[in-house]
Amino acid sequence: MLRKIFFTALALLFISVPGFNQAMAEDGSPTCIQLDEKVSGDMIKYSLHGEANGPVFFSGISCAVEHRNRELCAMEMVSFDATSKVYDYYTAEEIDISKAYFCLDEKNNKAPIVAFGSKESAEKYAGETEGSVTLDYTGLTDREFK
Repeated sequence: MLRKIFFTALALLFISVPGFNQAMAEDGSPTCIQLDEKVSGDMIKYSLHGEANGPVFFSGISCAVEHRNRELCAMEMVSFDATSKVYDYYTAEEIDISKAYFCLDEKNNKAPIVAFGSKESAEKYAGETEGSVTLDYTGLTDREFK
């Protein structure tokens, strides 16, 4: 009986620790959720972190932008826009969100949005990915996510 309680408690611990409970999409990217801490490892290339009335961490750029557009007041949006960082898909280099370029799949709104440090890199990726469109941050925030 004690053994059963121990394994149940251990399972609950693993479920509650960020990173262990991130479900993966079919393409290997994380599902889009708000997290308690910054993402690490391979999943960083899909993530975003910034400030909006305190630190915010997202496993995916699309859910972060959706959160910004639907949940934040104007003052929080300004803070979010000024502090948010994304990572270059190819190099994992941290980029100010306002200086990044993004590729998203127009036909598959479940596909992850990926960020790039240069417009050329974003256009190269879009050229290799059928149905992708390249946007700057303003174009991304103006887009309606469903």
